[in-house]
Amino acid sequence: MIKGIQAAETSMRPKMMRLEVIANNLANVSTTGFKRERLFVQMLKDSSAPQADPTGELDGVKVTEGIDLTQGSLQQTTNPLDVALQGRGFFVVDTPRGVRYTRNGSFHLATDGTLVNSDGFPVAGANGQIHFPDLQHLQQGTVSITETGEILVDKDTIGKLRVVDFADATGLKKDTASLIEAPPEKPVQEGPGPATAVKQGFVEESNVDGVEEMIAMTELQRSFETDQKVLQAMDDSLTKTMEVGKL
Repeated sequence: MIKGIQAAETSMRPKMMRLEVIANNLANVSTTGFKRERLFVQMLKDSSAPQADPTGELDGVKVTEGIDLTQGSLQQTTNPLDVALQGRGFFVVDTPRGVRYTRNGSFHLATDGTLVNSDGFPVAGANGQIHFPDLQHLQQGTVSITETGEILVDKDTIGKLRVVDFADATGLKKDTASLIEAPPEKPVQEGPGPATAVKQGFVEESNVDGVEEMIAMTELQRSFETDQKVLQAMDDSLTKTMEVGKL
């Protein structure tokens, strides 16, 4: 009976975590550049694996979070400083917490002419931060950004967006809704790959499928409720057994 209660509780814990992940995905269904998170659950012990514990107790589960880097739809805007990546890669942002990576290319200019993201953090260029000269005479129509990330004002190149990529997503984790943190030792591949293009006047929408997430949440809630009922039934049986033992 105790093993049954423990097994039910072990089954419920990752479901609670997955519900939290799905809720966060749904909350960011409209967040520019957001990448949905996924939860991978692995049993630490099963019948086919050697049991370190001679009692064969179910110790728990191993839960790993991952980021789905599938590209979202590109939405056209009227801002010439908005950019999106068509293909793999990330823009680079300098934050007080260190370098962060993002697919959110909703950029604008700070009062000193520095190109910044929606949080006000400087956007990294290939040779440092990107500054626009002579803001008073800068007209939106004179700014152009090439597919390789070069930024031109009146046909004069003032900088180039730093675009990087990673061979795999292992170790990447969310810092904020649209900023991603990578381990310091993670190898970085500089420059947009041959299959990646910088698209001016576009931003990338969230890759969350709201309908899919809602279906998954409904199924999880039903499964969780079933586990609760099983747990309650076993608890009631255990209580009755203890009452009989007192007679």
